[in-house]
Amino acid sequence: MLKWKRTTDLDAKSITKSWQSYTVLILAMGAMLFFGVCQPNEGGFMPPSGAAASVDGIKISSLDFRRLHSNMTNQYQQQFRDQFDPVAMGISQRVVDQLVDSTLLYVEATKNGIYATDEEIEKLIVEGEYFKGEKGTFDPELFNRYLKSQAHTEESFTEEIRRNLVVNKFRSLLSSTYRPSEKFAEINYLMDESKVNVEYLRLDPNTIPVTINQAEIDKFMKEGGEAKVKDYYEKNKSEFNQDKKVKARHILIAYKDARAAAGDATKRSKDEAKALAQKVAAEAKAKSGDFAKLAEKYTDDPSGKTKGGDLGFFKQDQMVKEFSDVAFAMQPGSVSGVVESPFGFHIIKVETVQEAKSVTLEEAQKEIAEKLVARDRKPEILAEKVKALQAALKEGKGADMMKELGVSWKETGDFNMGSRVIPGGLGSDKSVRQAIASLKNPGDMTPEAVNVNGAMYILRLKSKTPADLSKLDAAKREELVESAKFMEAYPLFNALTSQIRKKYENDGKIYKNPEFVQYDALLSGKTED
Repeated sequence: MLKWKRTTDLDAKSITKSWQSYTVLILAMGAMLFFGVCQPNEGGFMPPSGAAASVDGIKISSLDFRRLHSNMTNQYQQQFRDQFDPVAMGISQRVVDQLVDSTLLYVEATKNGIYATDEEIEKLIVEGEYFKGEKGTFDPELFNRYLKSQAHTEESFTEEIRRNLVVNKFRSLLSSTYRPSEKFAEINYLMDESKVNVEYLRLDPNTIPVTINQAEIDKFMKEGGEAKVKDYYEKNKSEFNQDKKVKARHILIAYKDARAAAGDATKRSKDEAKALAQKVAAEAKAKSGDFAKLAEKYTDDPSGKTKGGDLGFFKQDQMVKEFSDVAFAMQPGSVSGVVESPFGFHIIKVETVQEAKSVTLEEAQKEIAEKLVARDRKPEILAEKVKALQAALKEGKGADMMKELGVSWKETGDFNMGSRVIPGGLGSDKSVRQAIASLKNPGDMTPEAVNVNGAMYILRLKSKTPADLSKLDAAKREELVESAKFMEAYPLFNALTSQIRKKYENDGKIYKNPEFVQYDALLSGKTED
């Protein structure tokens, strides 16, 4: 237990001010999300039981999984926006893998004598910006409120920081063996400070129209298609046998004693929240078409701020009872009155209702066969369309074809060449960054389209502003050299992680709960069993 009463006696100058140290706290805190209306184990979607994974006897809990899953989901939603698909991107698999890797590195580091003291952890928390109050000093009440919102205890949160700090020390030990030159720092500066603005066309195979005739279906079935159809049906039964689902948006007005309340909501009384909810409900009913904008303005649900309150499709047992009872009794397009739940007061707008259905294999056979044939042909058709479009664009044409394909130029806006994540929905794919780096002059277009998760991107440079080397002073050079040491050691650290993981797997010391690995598929009903 950390002794917060003596925090005023801490020497602020004694804490390591490096960006590596604060990374530890940021990793532990994630995006400071709360679980919201779909909070697992709280009347919403019930996650699988037991530990998410274990490493050498150390269990990774369901809560550990949920915290990182919430953080990673939010990051990917911001990167990929309407292209975000947690199942296709394997979010839950990534979460389990990341938790396993960080735990096995912690275990291995401690076996090699690397530790973190309570004092180091305490200083990180006290000196961090996250828990400073109005006076600019550590605020225990703010800290305890955060712990409550994340279902953390003081012990579990500090233990998470301890593990991150130990792993970070392990990584720093490797990075200390590197000695990048100042020229390397100069190159990094040019990458980080040079600005580019890129236009792009995104062509998705799923939007390419494909017409399949009966002759093609018959040929497919004769050439082994019957077994493929049956296999698809068995692996996607939820597609043909579905519970009733509702697609809705909501506005949450929380208050200080509501479950998972955070931010301004913690200053609001229940009566004040109810009065505000009634006001918002009246406005929502009067301006039903502006519901998303109202959600962005009023909702206390963090994810709703960026998604206009959109909850996507959900089953009745995936939300708290008070919420579901109302949502599943509503008609598409309607807006509810004020609905109270443990999270606060909700205003709900139902957009779509999918009624329950049950379709046999025989009934679904033609539909599945057509889908499989189209799926096989779409990448080939897309490649042909992209090639033809590129040729037309190089000749200064292509407008008609773009209209036919339903695409238009989108713009990233200015960003640094060294950015890991490219704005405008391009994400962090290495091939995209390499393609952009190859563009020299405004108007230059990549000779080949870039494939990212099956979608094809045609990239064109709109503008490029080189970095001003005269602003690279000695202090900045030193900072870049230090950060380069850390980044240069990264491949070695990854290789070491792979070796350690393989050893632990061979020794039977790693367990991954398959239900957590498939968490997103379970949530969306896209499981393969």
